[in-house]
Amino acid sequence: MKKVLCIAAMVLALVSCSRSDNPIQKREIESTKLLRKKHKIKIAVAGPWAQNRNLMLEGIDLACEQLNEEGGVLGAQIEIIKYDDNGNLEGGGKAAYQIASDNQICAVIGHPFSAISLSNSLIYHYYGLLMFSPTSTGTDLTQQGLPYVFRNIPDNDAIGIEAALFCKKSNWNRVIIYYLNNSYGEGLANVFELQCGSSSIVIPDRASYENVYGIYDYSDIAKNWKNNYVFDAVFIAGSMPQIAEIVSVFRDNGITQPIIGGDTFDISTFFTIGDNYKEDNVYCVSNFNIDSKNQKFIDFREAFIKKYGHDVDQHALQGYDALKVLVNAIGMAGSVKPDDIARALRNARIWDEGAGPYCFEENGNIKQRVLTVKKAGNGEFKAVN
Repeated sequence: MKKVLCIAAMVLALVSCSRSDNPIQKREIESTKLLRKKHKIKIAVAGPWAQNRNLMLEGIDLACEQLNEEGGVLGAQIEIIKYDDNGNLEGGGKAAYQIASDNQICAVIGHPFSAISLSNSLIYHYYGLLMFSPTSTGTDLTQQGLPYVFRNIPDNDAIGIEAALFCKKSNWNRVIIYYLNNSYGEGLANVFELQCGSSSIVIPDRASYENVYGIYDYSDIAKNWKNNYVFDAVFIAGSMPQIAEIVSVFRDNGITQPIIGGDTFDISTFFTIGDNYKEDNVYCVSNFNIDSKNQKFIDFREAFIKKYGHDVDQHALQGYDALKVLVNAIGMAGSVKPDDIARALRNARIWDEGAGPYCFEENGNIKQRVLTVKKAGNGEFKAVN
């Protein structure tokens, strides 16, 4: 009998040891303990905050303030922990491991750039963090089969197809493609080109650029296209601040044809970067509509302007909605465990926030979201009638 009890004790010890080494289980234990004993829920937000590229952090902070004033969720207050990813893969990796080292954090909102989100998604998956991405449109992010990855913005497939269809509608039948050489830029360019093929749009040339490129590189390619190619428009798949610089340089070198891009164009700083910037004939496909009649958006915009003294942008809304939706799911799940939150996000009926209705596919993509084609003018992008 003693021998049996001894063996049983050893088995229990081994199981206990094994469980303590499970990073997902560790997080479930610590984040639940924080919820029950200190009535607090910790959520990380990650992005290039020091670079001040957009208003996402302001949107997240406003949502957190409103949620806590309304009593939080599950009887707990929301605590936002900010991590700077420096806008690059190295900084993103460091931020991801810093976030993962805190077992009290149950979820992360970030990162703004698709390449960083894609790289870090595996880290977050291993350490049991639910990842909610507000602006990463790279299609690969939700094609990995990772159960804890969600995004509240349409992916490259939807944006690239919409951009190509608008080109066809506008009779731009010869379109040059210029894309950032990373997973986001190449993926968006590929979708756009495939849809162009289906729409009988010719691609006279396609070229990529690197993050380290500057004015002289953009000038060389612009001069080459102007002098040697016939085209109706240029499609650019890239990220800020480079896309604003590229548009400025293209205009300075005589490319007057329409320029169209994805949602990364739709940022207020687009109009403040680049010498002699000309905004004529510049378009983007965006998830953001400043003229939305959605009462949730109107209320959000009024509160944002009152708090910060300036208007919203796409990133402010995406960050705001991301935290609201995530906390809503935690409330529905009655839990801070990633499995429970993910199940709540997938099973929830459609509910409304500032950007419109929210409903998620099995792979974590948002569905039933309308995209808007917008044109630059007077320092902002406005929906095309």
